[in-house]
Amino acid sequence: MRFTGWASLEVPPEASGAGGEAVRETFLRFHRQTQRQRSILRLALVCLMVLAVVSDTPRSQWPAQFTVIAVYAVLSLAAAWLWLRYPTRARRLRRLEPMALIDVAALCILPFMSTGSYLVLALLAFLPFFIATQTGPRAAVLSLAAIACGAVAVLADPVYREQLSGGAIATLLAILALLCLCSFTVSRVQQRRLASVAELTASRSLLLADVMSAEERERRRIAEALHDGALQTVLAAKQDLRDAVRGNGDMSGVERASNLLADVSHDLRQVTRELHPSVLDEAGLAVALEALAHAFTERTDVPVHCSVDYSRRGPDDATMYGIARELLSNVARHAEARNVWLELREVDDALTLDIRDDGVGMDPAVISRRVSEGHIGLASHRARIETLSGTMDFRPVENGTWVHVRLPQGVKQEAR
Repeated sequence: MRFTGWASLEVPPEASGAGGEAVRETFLRFHRQTQRQRSILRLALVCLMVLAVVSDTPRSQWPAQFTVIAVYAVLSLAAAWLWLRYPTRARRLRRLEPMALIDVAALCILPFMSTGSYLVLALLAFLPFFIATQTGPRAAVLSLAAIACGAVAVLADPVYREQLSGGAIATLLAILALLCLCSFTVSRVQQRRLASVAELTASRSLLLADVMSAEERERRRIAEALHDGALQTVLAAKQDLRDAVRGNGDMSGVERASNLLADVSHDLRQVTRELHPSVLDEAGLAVALEALAHAFTERTDVPVHCSVDYSRRGPDDATMYGIARELLSNVARHAEARNVWLELREVDDALTLDIRDDGVGMDPAVISRRVSEGHIGLASHRARIETLSGTMDFRPVENGTWVHVRLPQGVKQEAR
């Protein structure tokens, strides 16, 4: 989600998906810290305003000057008190942010009222800080407003026009403009860093959620596999043995029971391989994926066309194997496919995995939105891939679904 209007706090799209609450809290914490810093600076700025006016302006100008300073001081104290005592109420005014415009107005009006005072003019140097602590379009607008108001304050003063040459005035305004533009650049960099923090926070939340639910999901999957496969076969074998006992020496039921128990043994070995693919440790990722594809075909009667060109072992092979297993599991549950294609390649020091099917398919935009909303499974695997500086995206295909995974390989690889 993104706050609209003049809100200086922009929460990125990551805040709408899984981990969104953590992202939002991170941005709100940053905003509270920024508001406290502004409040402290405003109170210090009021003291400097008083010193500059007393030290470098005639008494005849004091009434108007101290009126502006007093109004600014009262508003600054009110803003500081509101943020310190009632931060929840203060956040409701975030969309308006009236103090941002008041800061610029106070720093520009006071030099305009203080003819020939270089100390008061020097207070314009505080404008860049208020710009740097803003984000989004507000920072750009405040930068332009600060440059324009500073130019008016200098050019409208007859003392400056008389004492300073045109080149000196132009240089002074150029310095102010450059400071404001640099502050705007700092604001943009800060916003990008916050967006990166938001992505990392969302990924961390996804991984934590996956860790918390992984055991329960694995238990459910194992229970379903045992109930729908091995348990039903054992019950059938039990019934055949019972019939054989009652059949006065008829051994056909015993033979059927023996065949069923052989099937149970095969199913249990398959479940064991999926739980801990020893072939991954013994023979590497390429052989493990081929065994996974073979097991998938045996279980679903859907052929998997494998094309594997990878002869190394890397520290992240288990991650890639887990992604392939999750994607094939999704195909079995949802795709209604007649064919599946699995390709593993090593391209430009990166390992790529492509899994495509010719099933019912799904709009890639819908898939990406469901992943960003935090559907555990694909979401957690994507978080792991991005943590390893990789990518996982859904590519357009006429029929079915095509998932492309790219994972950079580490410098140290163990040759198989």
